[in-house]
Amino acid sequence: MKIDFDEVKQGDQVWHDRYGYGIVQRVQLGTCDVKFNESTKVLTFTEGGYSGGLKVLWWQRPIAFIPRKGQDYSKFHDLVAVLFENLYGENQ
Repeated sequence: MKIDFDEVKQGDQVWHDRYGYGIVQRVQLGTCDVKFNESTKVLTFTEGGYSGGLKVLWWQRPIAFIPRKGQDYSKFHDLVAVLFENLYGENQ
């Protein structure tokens, strides 16, 4: 199973958009079980980090940017791509 192109392994830390950080307890073909905080229950997620058809799991908190109507953000997108490449190497 993968989340955003990276293999999920038991013991990995993931981030859920509602529950925060959790630890992967078990990985099976196409699913993973994650335990959050002090909960005794584990929740199951499908390939890509989905639950109920919605993307809810990431490796870390996603970076949000809210575009405004009528603005041209093409230079901003170019800048982010250059920063990413300089910090982490080739575009992923």
